[in-house]
Amino acid sequence: MTVAELHRQPLNVLPRDIFSLPAESFVDAWAKALDLTESDLTPDDRLSLADAIRGGTNRLRVVDALKARRPVPSALNERSGIQALRREPDQFAILENFIRFAPGDDPTFLRYAFSRICGRDPSSAERLGLEFDLRRGVTTRAAVVKKIVALARRDGQTAFWDTLLPEEENEVRGGLDSSNARITPAGMSVSMEGQPTAIFVREVENVGWMIAPDLLRQPLQIQNGNWNVHSGWLLTGPKRSFAEGEWLLDLDLIQAANAKLDVEVVANSGLDFLQHLTLTGSFSGTLSIAIKREHRFIELRIRVHERSPEDSWLRPRNISMRQAS
Repeated sequence: MTVAELHRQPLNVLPRDIFSLPAESFVDAWAKALDLTESDLTPDDRLSLADAIRGGTNRLRVVDALKARRPVPSALNERSGIQALRREPDQFAILENFIRFAPGDDPTFLRYAFSRICGRDPSSAERLGLEFDLRRGVTTRAAVVKKIVALARRDGQTAFWDTLLPEEENEVRGGLDSSNARITPAGMSVSMEGQPTAIFVREVENVGWMIAPDLLRQPLQIQNGNWNVHSGWLLTGPKRSFAEGEWLLDLDLIQAANAKLDVEVVANSGLDFLQHLTLTGSFSGTLSIAIKREHRFIELRIRVHERSPEDSWLRPRNISMRQAS
């Protein structure tokens, strides 16, 4: 912590001369401000921190130590902490990250949203038009964020929006807005039994590989029927949102016996890890992934470890994810 960060603390319940107090009083005052109970901070802990101050420890470091004692709130309704609301706002826009910014100050809200999503300030025409509509109440901040995401896509950026609201409460349905992250990814298929399957990579006999177009990948260089690969990310994407529930990741790939791959499934720009493993040699199997309501912008990441030139190949026969429930 720095002095500049103290404005984030509950200063209204702290004495004005907090940094002039004796060591024990300083610790007690901050413990009270942070609502620390005796179980969170025992008398022995308080004495130890006070002794550290008397021994010359910077008081800001003591405040950091006290902050670390705050209990993590229990997840509501057995859900994990909603990392989607804590992630840094960017072009993968969670609506709730934007609509509550600068309440009552639409110009500041617009500048912030354009800066985070488009990487630029709004033009005069964009700012005046959106500000006028917001002031008259003919549009909402949520709708404005969706328009800004669409402008970012028009500028050539990869951008999507999503929300934690259920589909029936969302004012723009998926089929009407291509920037909605809930729209079916390009590689999605539905079986005769109605089971959705997102196909990332699949080998097609006598044709080659079918690779979803919304994935970033290494160049497809074929030699002896295999994909020549190098160390680093092989596939990443699609950063789209999937239905809540249990999904199954099917992997069927051939590689040299000592070759290694990292396979990750993450959400919210990597803040939440839903699955992670390292494969050595060939593998065929299925992994279970639990996707919760707060898991947005799901991304599959496959990373190639450093390998010898003769082992720099891979034959992925199937990489897909299907909904189980």
